[in-house]
Amino acid sequence: MGHLDVWFDPGGLSCAATVYRQTAATGRVGCVVMGGGVTLTRKDGIPDYAERFSAAGLVVLAFDYRHWGDSGGEPRRWVSLRRQLADWRAAVDYARTLDDVNPERIAVWGMSLGGGLALMTAAADSRIAATVALVPMADGLAFLLQPAPPSVTLRMICGAIRGAVTRSPVLVPVAGPPGSFVLLAAPEALPGFQRLASASDWRNEVDITGFLLAGARFRPVREAARIRGPVLLQLGERNRVVPLGAIEKVSTRAPHGELVRYPIDHFECFWPEHIDQVADDQLGFLRRHLLSDRPATPRPAHGP
Repeated sequence: MGHLDVWFDPGGLSCAATVYRQTAATGRVGCVVMGGGVTLTRKDGIPDYAERFSAAGLVVLAFDYRHWGDSGGEPRRWVSLRRQLADWRAAVDYARTLDDVNPERIAVWGMSLGGGLALMTAAADSRIAATVALVPMADGLAFLLQPAPPSVTLRMICGAIRGAVTRSPVLVPVAGPPGSFVLLAAPEALPGFQRLASASDWRNEVDITGFLLAGARFRPVREAARIRGPVLLQLGERNRVVPLGAIEKVSTRAPHGELVRYPIDHFECFWPEHIDQVADDQLGFLRRHLLSDRPATPRPAHGP
């Protein structure tokens, strides 16, 4: 297999990406466009999946959002949902230009917030052949309405107002235990980030300027019915980071949704004891919809 770092331009700033492909492959094949979760880059866990997809005969394009990783953009560490959606669209468009890629067999793959962004991308692009949403953030409003101490809620609101007025970065911790002043307050959040991104420059801080208002409007669950292609939703039953009910709703609202459950939390999909099963299910799904000579008949969604 070969790895090649490339760049594409979603609008004035370069996004860094890595293309995975079999060096001996001939002809045009399907391609999986992969984006990570909040504060994560294409080097954090994604290669373990990308290399499996490439070994199966698929091309993979894994990319970093602007303001993150090797991509351009200031301020750094800024989560802009509008820009990240534009990055997804640009990544798909770029993948369609690759010489060895069949432009009608593009799948999108996202984890956590990236899973929600992948769902939104597929809802807006009827040419997407398949979608893999791994422990996805399927409803930003439900996420923001999760119970939190009043002092934490007040600090978040004040920070959001300050950022909107001053147009300056608003840095908060990414992860911590329940009840703490962080973006993701869940038992598995901080240990998961620290283990997953141990080899990168991950820091426990994120710029949330504009995130609360944009997050309340970020609702892939409401767009699920517009996704024309098959969707694989992978739910972690011990996940405390994202609302699980929204994932279940997506599986019933998407015309060709498949829901698979695993006894994992938000990050265990990357750990050796679980990744084989999760990745094998993804490969089976992608083989049916990207590598088959004929379009596969989508499977019905599994019940909750």
